Amino acid sequence: MVPTFWHPLLALGIILTAGYCGGKAASLLRLPQVTGYIVAGLGLSPSLSGIIHPDQIEALFGFTSDMALAVIAYSIGGSMQMARIRELGGEILWINLTEGTGAFLCTFLAMYAAGHFLPLPPEISGNMLVSVSLILAGIAVATAPAATLAVLHELRAKGPLTTTLLGVVALDDALSIIIFTAALTLAAQLSGNAAGGSSAMLHGLLVIFGALGIGLAGGMLFSYFLNTTRRPESNLLLTLAAIFLVAGLSATLNLSPLLANMVMGFTITNRVKHADDLFHQLDLIEETIFCLFFCLAAAHFDINALKTSALIGFVLLVGRFAGKFIGTYIGGRISHAPRQVSRYLGFTLLPQAGLSLGLIFMTGSILPPDVFELLLSAMLASVILNEIISPPLVKWAVTKVGESYPDR
Repeated sequence: MVPTFWHPLLALGIILTAGYCGGKAASLLRLPQVTGYIVAGLGLSPSLSGIIHPDQIEALFGFTSDMALAVIAYSIGGSMQMARIRELGGEILWINLTEGTGAFLCTFLAMYAAGHFLPLPPEISGNMLVSVSLILAGIAVATAPAATLAVLHELRAKGPLTTTLLGVVALDDALSIIIFTAALTLAAQLSGNAAGGSSAMLHGLLVIFGALGIGLAGGMLFSYFLNTTRRPESNLLLTLAAIFLVAGLSATLNLSPLLANMVMGFTITNRVKHADDLFHQLDLIEETIFCLFFCLAAAHFDINALKTSALIGFVLLVGRFAGKFIGTYIGGRISHAPRQVSRYLGFTLLPQAGLSLGLIFMTGSILPPDVFELLLSAMLASVILNEIISPPLVKWAVTKVGESYPDR
């Protein structure tokens, strides 16, 4: 089929319909809905069905991706109430730090080593290989909660492993944004797309602390106006205004919109009474935004790069699993966690989806187009592999430690 330029509204209708059908099919197969969105997007890609023209996909995706990532980061910050973090205790904080660091280090080493043997494009060598490895390692830290929570709900799971898992997942994406921001800043220096020499460190600090400052200021300002006693429609309007203002200002100043929005969400959730209600009101539009985002992201898939991207995706899967497994064991031993937590928690942290796929699009400005498209296809392959493999592993680990009560 020759790719077609549709009327924008018709194109959006096609994408949302395909995503809805894909999400429902995934639910019937007991897979996360995001997996269905990705598969639907793959079907719409120019290299497969060619239903939508590549240029139209790019035009629709540019705005959608920025919007979706801003909402995701804000929601992650909103989940980090200080009262809850204190309840989690040192055990969960230690494990979160060690499994995140472990995933970063092992993925970096695996990708850098494999880069000397995989059939990569000639430009991925030297500093570019280091940059690519840093970027993929930063993305590897994130853990998608949807698949994990679905399995735990199905099993009516309860116990030390389940409690620790929920706590680690709650903090994982926040740690990922921080590590990825630092890794992306360093990768930009190495690839020659940012200030070099003695100013490199200063530039990196500016990116991080500038975003922290904008997020904190935005959170302090809008926390005065957001009120759970107002109509949900008014709060939703003001919330979106805050998200877009902070993300847009950060992007304009070449700072990190993700980090800024996460800090704003963190500030608001800890300053506004009954803030959970404010963040639940985002549910009214989140699913539509995410459906568009994942479908359009997957529509970038290039079947011609399937062989190489699948190999990279497998390397990411192995490196990430090794890092999370080793990291949870070390963190569990340091914090004196129960033995079943140290031994089996690593099996439950493989799910990877929304944030991981979104972060790769933050690298488009510092990577050559061919390299970016290859990494995107590899990340899609890794996400699909993880979303298929991880639910059975979560179920096995929870059942193995005796925390499954499906008939309760």
